Amino acid sequence: MKKRGLDFDWTSLRIALEGLSYLDFPKLNVKNKEDAKRFVISYGYELSDPYAQEEIWRIYFEALSFIKNHLLDEDELLPDRFLSRAPNNEITRLMIDASKQVDDESRWACAILRIMHIICHLNNDIRMENFQYAREQIFGRFDSMITTGGGNSRWIFDPQGEAIPLVRYIKRQRKERNSTIMKLLAKPTTVVEAIYDSIGFRFVTENRWESFRLIQRMFDTGVVSAPNIYPSRSVNNVISFDSFKGNVEPMFEQAEASDWTSENFITRIRELENVERVPMTQVRNPFSSPWYRAIQFTGRQMIIAPDPSFQLMSTLRESLSGDARQILDTVPVAIREKRSFFQPFEVQILDKESYVESLSGRSRHRDYKNRQRVMARNRILRDLL
Repeated sequence: MKKRGLDFDWTSLRIALEGLSYLDFPKLNVKNKEDAKRFVISYGYELSDPYAQEEIWRIYFEALSFIKNHLLDEDELLPDRFLSRAPNNEITRLMIDASKQVDDESRWACAILRIMHIICHLNNDIRMENFQYAREQIFGRFDSMITTGGGNSRWIFDPQGEAIPLVRYIKRQRKERNSTIMKLLAKPTTVVEAIYDSIGFRFVTENRWESFRLIQRMFDTGVVSAPNIYPSRSVNNVISFDSFKGNVEPMFEQAEASDWTSENFITRIRELENVERVPMTQVRNPFSSPWYRAIQFTGRQMIIAPDPSFQLMSTLRESLSGDARQILDTVPVAIREKRSFFQPFEVQILDKESYVESLSGRSRHRDYKNRQRVMARNRILRDLL
């Protein structure tokens, strides 16, 4: 006999107290259909709404597609039971099965629900509503400072000022959807709201000195706002800040005191290239190679986008006349013509040597993606492998 006040859902309680992810528990704790309905309503979907039901089915089949195309090996298959829109695959039944964990079908139900959870949050990221405006405005700010170059410098940053030659200038138009899902599955602490690199840039400079100069020019030209850089999201395994500052400040003092020529200056800059790099152990991303050398930070830019409510009211007002328009004008609604929000973007800066290493050496991107897939596969299908 259950005692009132002692019937705990230990999984949910542990998540609240220890900050764990629901995806990392072996099963749900749903006892019956009514319990499952309450769970879904609490999650955010009203099952009596036919639009919500259709949305759940769309998420379900996208989850199946992702498992088949991105997590399973060639000789592995999903059970036939899950491949059709049938009552035994309806969301409440799926949750009840995922709470049993008595056989492989129950474990498959749990794996599918894990993917559905990620896709649901991705579908409901409100930042995507105005993504096109964010991309246009962020790219516009950077592109305005870039021109094509010649020779080894295919691009130049700030051509009208202290020009900085670039070997490569690469823009990420939008993070590919399946890549985003994989990232969210691979890292237990990553959530949709913390996806900061949907928009991104990669700059490749001739050497390490130019990498640091490039950051300064970004500040000087207003392309990047230092106060809008995300705290704790910066990575530098090129030259530490203290080491860089400790070498540069004396160099400029000597330059002012002895009136250096350009040859003196170039000689000292070359010496800076030999400064010891940051130790290999300082790697933030567990999937990154310890040989990957780059400066990376996440900025934010205020984006201005039209407010759809204002556009609707304007269109409605223009279509009305006489008394109807007067009534609309008396409605006490204050709607701004524009809305504003901060959109994150990621900046990566590599020197040429590090860039070549990332393409063909020990830190190539393909190996990074393989490590990420292994982690996601083990996390989602761990009870089935």
